[in-house]
Amino acid sequence: MKITSIIIVSFALFFAVACETRSNSNESAYPITSEQSSGLTPLQIVNKRMALFNQHNFQAFIKLYNKDVKVYTYPDKLMGTGSSRLGAIFKSDFEKKSINVKIVNQISNGPYVINHEIVTNNGKKTKYVSIYEVRDGLIASVSFVRAF
Repeated sequence: MKITSIIIVSFALFFAVACETRSNSNESAYPITSEQSSGLTPLQIVNKRMALFNQHNFQAFIKLYNKDVKVYTYPDKLMGTGSSRLGAIFKSDFEKKSINVKIVNQISNGPYVINHEIVTNNGKKTKYVSIYEVRDGLIASVSFVRAF
């Protein structure tokens, strides 16, 4: 547990120094062309994901992901690949409208957006650090850090 905490703190400090802190800014250091997800920046794409998550709009939510998205438990345990895996993870909770997310803090650097999130599912709150990689206007991978 102590080593996990040290790794997480080190990771957070690295990104705190290396990344630009964002709240509701529309600026991005990562150029996105107009063909990519309506010209949205990686930060905007992730924030749109969060809004659709809280609206329980699975059909629009899933369209923000690359069809070959990779889902990890940090640092490198592959939980699944592809949008069908996301359906297995989220669809049931969306249908029950039993889940929502609150962003506590958010930083971005190029194609990466890192969120400190609190996910509430059936009244139970769980803290996460989620690392999103956005490529070509879609979320290409996401890693969930759970052990803190």
